[in-house]
Amino acid sequence: MHIRWSALIRDVSIVVGLVLASSFAAAQIIQAMGEEVTALVIGLSNFFWGTVGFTISGCLAKTERFKHLFMVAVGLWLVSFVNVVMGLTPVQFWAVGFLLVLLMMGLGGGLSYLFVRTPQAEPPMPHDS
Repeated sequence: MHIRWSALIRDVSIVVGLVLASSFAAAQIIQAMGEEVTALVIGLSNFFWGTVGFTISGCLAKTERFKHLFMVAVGLWLVSFVNVVMGLTPVQFWAVGFLLVLLMMGLGGGLSYLFVRTPQAEPPMPHDS
């Protein structure tokens, strides 16, 4: 499979950006309400917005949608290792977290078909003789 690096970087950035922004916004809203920020709330926000990011990525994919989304999932998972380095996530949770990333990928990729169908190859034009 040919990897389109620019599309891969773009789509990993979209998903990471949505997840980071949603985590920050959720934490700010919850704190403003005087409540405690819990891992469950942040996790649910990340799951929802990660799925939205994969939906967008699926809509932008030109060919081989799920192969591309799998590469995006691997990229997201690798980028999320920063949470282990920062001491926010135990390495075991990070490793198992790949299953959640795959679930977001599957849901988002499936939802993307509601918005953009798989491009079909153009039929060859008949030649005038």
